[in-house]
Amino acid sequence: MGGSPGGESGGSDFYEKASNKAASSSTTTAIQPAATQFAEAQSAETEPPPSDSCTDNVRIEWNNLSDGHKLSYVQAVKCLMDAPPLGVWDEARNIWDEMTWIHDQLSERIHGLDTFLPWHRYYLHLLRTLLAEQCAYTGPMPWWRETKYTGNFAGSGIFEPEYFGALPPLTDRGEGTCITDGAFANTTILISPGGPSCLARGEDKQTTGEATVATLDLCHGGPNTEYTQHRRCVEQTIHATTHEGLGPTMWLLSTSPGDPIFFMHHGFVDWQWKRWQNVDSARWTEISGCAEYTGDGSACIPMTRDTVLTSMGMIPDMTVGDVLDTENNIMCYTYDEF
Repeated sequence: MGGSPGGESGGSDFYEKASNKAASSSTTTAIQPAATQFAEAQSAETEPPPSDSCTDNVRIEWNNLSDGHKLSYVQAVKCLMDAPPLGVWDEARNIWDEMTWIHDQLSERIHGLDTFLPWHRYYLHLLRTLLAEQCAYTGPMPWWRETKYTGNFAGSGIFEPEYFGALPPLTDRGEGTCITDGAFANTTILISPGGPSCLARGEDKQTTGEATVATLDLCHGGPNTEYTQHRRCVEQTIHATTHEGLGPTMWLLSTSPGDPIFFMHHGFVDWQWKRWQNVDSARWTEISGCAEYTGDGSACIPMTRDTVLTSMGMIPDMTVGDVLDTENNIMCYTYDEF
C-alpha cells in the first residue's frame, strides 16, 4: 500500500511533538504543517437542504443535550467498552479494543490522504451502528464545538466526573495523568507503545488555544475552495491541535480512539466537512482527490465515489459515495447548528 506524497509524509510539527512526548509507535502517521491561507478564505453562505433530504437523526452539540441524554450516551459508550469482541482481532478484550485496533491498522490509509474525511465519517457511522446493535442506544449522537472553549477545553462541560472524567493540565514535566474518575476511570489502552497503558490526559492550554473561529473560517474557505484544500486544512489545523492539546492517549494518532473523547472530536471534524459541503449542493454528490499514492509517492491513485471504506469486518464496507451526502437514506443525519 502506497503512502502519502512527499509533502504529506514528511513529519508535521504536531506529529513530531507527539512522537517526542509519547515515544510514539512506528504506525503514527505524519502529516505536513498547517495549510496556507486560501485566497477566498471568507465564509460562504450555506444552502438549505433539499425537501426530500433525510435528517431523522440530528447530531447535537454536547452542551445542547439534556443531562439525561448526556448520561445515556456515556453509559452506552461504557457498555460498548464492556461488550465482548466481534472477532476481528484475536487479542481484543472487548469491542472498543477492536475499534481502536482497526484505526491503528488502517492509519496510513486514512490520514494525510483525501480519504481522511470520508473514512472518519464512516467510522462515526460504525460507532452509531454498534451503539444501537450492541447497547440498544437510540439517543442522539453528540458532537463537541471546540472553538467555544478555545484555550480551556477542561471547562467545556464534557470533562466532568459524571461524564468523560477529568482533563487535568499537563504536569510541570509536560506529562499527562491517568484518569481515575468518570465513566471511563481506570481504563487500560491495550494498544500502546511499550505495552498496555492507562487512559491519560493533560491539557496543553497553549495548544488548545489554537482551536479558533478564525482557523475554522480559514478551512471553510469560500465557494472556490476545493475539497483537497479543505481536507488538508481541517486535518492539519484544528484536528491536529486538539489531538495534541488533550494529552498522552490522544497524542498517539493511530491508537487515539482508545479515549472516547476521540469521537466527540471527530464529530466536530465531520461537522466542518458538512458545513463546507452545504456551500454548494454539488459537494454532496461529487468528490475528487487521492486515495493513496504509488510506493515512490510519484503518482496519485484517485479517490472516487466507488473508493471502498472498510472496518475490516466490524460492519459492512461502504463506499465514499455512500457517505458523501449525510442526508441520503444511508447516513440520514444533520447537525443541530452550523
